[in-house]
Amino acid sequence: MKSRGLGDDIEKYITKPLGIKKVVDTVADALDADCGCEKRKEKLNQWFPKRGSLRQDEHAFLDMFFATYNGNSLKSEQERDMLYAIYNRVNKAKEEPTSCPPCLKRIVENLRAKFNEY
Repeated sequence: MKSRGLGDDIEKYITKPLGIKKVVDTVADALDADCGCEKRKEKLNQWFPKRGSLRQDEHAFLDMFFATYNGNSLKSEQERDMLYAIYNRVNKAKEEPTSCPPCLKRIVENLRAKFNEY
């Protein structure tokens, strides 16, 4: 799995290689308790995402968007503005929302690729 942020990197490069994750998981299983590692990892990924990676809330929005998008038109200006906001954050761009069909198609294709990488 591709790293989505700091939480994934900490798990990949520190807690797993040093055996910390295995010990914590074993103890949590023995105590029948949740160690909180997944929640902490997701929070760190949200706060410190990898450049070019979607945040969890952005992925959820795009999941709903792609489930209903027919490839022709958007439902609202708010939907368009959200797509541009996600595109700009992920790509460190400063695109202004427009109703230009080729421009929108480029934005949607870029976000679909990011969505599929998630």
